Amino acid sequence: MPNEYQLMKDGALCQDEWIYADEEVGLSDAPSIISLSRLKAEADVLRARNAKLGVQLLADGNGKTKLGEDVQELEPYLDMLSLVSIAFPTYRNGRGFSAARVLREQFNFDGELRASGEVLHDQWAMMRRCGITAFELAPSVSLETFSDAMGELTDAYQPAADDQRGALWQRHK
Repeated sequence: MPNEYQLMKDGALCQDEWIYADEEVGLSDAPSIISLSRLKAEADVLRARNAKLGVQLLADGNGKTKLGEDVQELEPYLDMLSLVSIAFPTYRNGRGFSAARVLREQFNFDGELRASGEVLHDQWAMMRRCGITAFELAPSVSLETFSDAMGELTDAYQPAADDQRGALWQRHK
């Protein structure tokens, strides 16, 4: 089944090698993205797997908790993961930004961080500042639109996972 999105990664449109695996279906040798609950339940078996593994972190919990899945639960499994897909359930939910920063700054995760779900134009630059390197976007979004959006906000108002300190720190140089 073809993806309902296009993948922008490191500023370029690219083919997505990853598949989102169903909970009940066995994993193939393809790079697979699984749920956090499956990762925790099958960790010992998955450690022996010889293919790339990713996990999807649900920022809204999707019925699990009001606050969503806790990014802290990923820490014991990060050595197994090549990708973390952070699901943004709605443009009003900023938990994914915090999860990305925790993964980059506290856990030093250097794999692919992907934004999925309600990934909107005016949030792309901040998502990148928080450490997200790949974006699942609507097929109608052009590379030019994406590139333009990434260059719209050149000054930072708050610190993030990148090197920009923010406007407050600029005043005290």
